Amino acid sequence: MKPIKSLLILALVLAPAVASAQGYYARGPVEGGFHNRTGRLSLGFSLGLGFMNEGGSRVQCDNCSNPTPLAGELNFHVGLMMSPRFALLFEAQGDVQTIHSDQLNGDTTLTQGAAMIAGQYWVTPIVWIKGGVGLAHLSIDQAVWNGSVSQPVSDGIALMGAVGVELLSARFFALDLQGRLIEGSYDSISDRVTAGTIGIGLNWY
Repeated sequence: MKPIKSLLILALVLAPAVASAQGYYARGPVEGGFHNRTGRLSLGFSLGLGFMNEGGSRVQCDNCSNPTPLAGELNFHVGLMMSPRFALLFEAQGDVQTIHSDQLNGDTTLTQGAAMIAGQYWVTPIVWIKGGVGLAHLSIDQAVWNGSVSQPVSDGIALMGAVGVELLSARFFALDLQGRLIEGSYDSISDRVTAGTIGIGLNWY
């Protein structure tokens, strides 16, 4: 089964579990159908799958059955709803892709982490866009028997953009399908690393 399809199936599996909360929490909308979340904490995370590019080319794995394996993404955000349609957030995101496979000694991965300040704006009651800027860190990580060994590569600037649609939309909870694109620029090595993913997000307000 393709990983993207797996994420969509996961969303459908989760839907019944939170559907009962939809009727209770989806109250108090403001004009235009937007949920009245003003002044509330915004907290959430997402998991995604996609790709990583380095210098405009796909990141390669030199000992994998698939030379361009999928990249994984994990994101966490926390912030404040400034109005029914806008949130000011702190975002932490990590993207990782295998660059060398070794069943005996452990895989080696390229990892890009970022810490950013972001703004999220609801274009419609269920569709939002997001942009952020911050710091990026690039490293090569080697898995070992008792953990991992990290070799820093460079620090740089991160730019992020995202768009999402709330599959389940309530005043205090949302389950969304989102696409994310992030780029780290590293002047010290004259390189750029871009990661794009599609994933599922869980959000509380």
